[in-house]
Amino acid sequence: MDNYDVNELMQFMNENITAYHAIENISNELGAKGFCEFCEKEIWNISKGEKGYCIRNGSSLIAFKIPYVSVDAIKGFHIFAAHADSPAFKIKENPEMTKEGVYVCLNTEKYGGMIMNTWLDRPLTIAGRVCVLEDGDIKSYNVKLKDNICMIPNLAIHMNIDVNSGVALNAQTDMLPLITMISDEDENKFSLNRLLAEELNIKLNKKYSEEDILASDIFIENCQKAVLAGANDEFIMTPRYDDLACVFAGLKSFEASESDKYIDVLAVFDNEEVGSLTRQGADSTFLKDTLENIADGIGIDARIFRTWKADSFMISADNAHACHPNQAGKADPVNKPYLNKGIVLKYHGGQKYATDAYSSAFVKRICKEENIPYQIYTNRSDIAGGSTLGNLSMAQVSMAAADIGLPQLAMHSSYETAGVKDMDYMIKLVKRFFEI
Repeated sequence: MDNYDVNELMQFMNENITAYHAIENISNELGAKGFCEFCEKEIWNISKGEKGYCIRNGSSLIAFKIPYVSVDAIKGFHIFAAHADSPAFKIKENPEMTKEGVYVCLNTEKYGGMIMNTWLDRPLTIAGRVCVLEDGDIKSYNVKLKDNICMIPNLAIHMNIDVNSGVALNAQTDMLPLITMISDEDENKFSLNRLLAEELNIKLNKKYSEEDILASDIFIENCQKAVLAGANDEFIMTPRYDDLACVFAGLKSFEASESDKYIDVLAVFDNEEVGSLTRQGADSTFLKDTLENIADGIGIDARIFRTWKADSFMISADNAHACHPNQAGKADPVNKPYLNKGIVLKYHGGQKYATDAYSSAFVKRICKEENIPYQIYTNRSDIAGGSTLGNLSMAQVSMAAADIGLPQLAMHSSYETAGVKDMDYMIKLVKRFFEI
């Protein structure tokens, strides 16, 4: 893959509206390319040249490719990790709330750290997964309701004259989405589960009722589509660029590369935005369990597996803050990444990023050999910054690791901005990493 198709990236951003949809679509794409799905509840038997993937809880996926060489020639793992979740509003149980006797709003709570005012006056949709009982088993299905089904209206400036001086928004009272109105002709009380059941019936050609939905993980999501922007279409604006863009880069690089020394691994985690402390998060045993299942499936013992880990490398990919055109003073005085100027290596003195001198040199060497531009990100020393996947994954399975990302503006806005060229640099880097 020499150059990526920006339209394919935009389609990827539009389709993968939740982590559940992202994992379903990725697994379908891998399946079409000859990857076999492995189940954690079964013993794995793996041959050289095998391509496979495993899904945990519907929202995290780890894929792998075994080199077509003897086991003795394998040196370890090359892992690319990213996350498919983004900040959103999660819908609570029994969400319907009647307001003023005429409006129906939905009771929600924040999922992840978000810029709340960017969610006001946007066309929003509802998506996620629902669980139903089917032939005595609990089955999970992904659903998405129609675009523009709800919105969170702003308060008019006439009723809030200080709004442009900065207004604190309360997640419980100010950010509840409006979904419908009650009329005198309504025979049935509005039910979100009824809408979800109807959507499920259309998707599966079934006859579920709202009572059949046992539980759900459903989110309010921005349904605006990705667009190109700027005088020369040099920018991309889209929801969920953090971190679906890195997922896209990893997937396309993984599919297009082959190694004769390392087992290539693509890890797409859920729940990074809320700390990764779930059974499918980066701080779970999912990666460790999968690597052990691969080793067991090939038939190597624990001693060899330990040598593999010692010679392995992880690229943890999560986007980085680009220097803001109107707020450059918020960036580090020296290390200021910009859009369309290359991938970003991220450092943190408190080790919220896994990058160290060795792992940084590893990535820089690839960049120099392949003529890939790179930039450096560090926080201002008086700004805490965020964390990501690398150091959390290392708590479960230790190896050399570097945190990198694509530079972007407005991180954790409901609609983010990035540079079109940087995706090409990222794919080139990751493809070469997988080919080593």
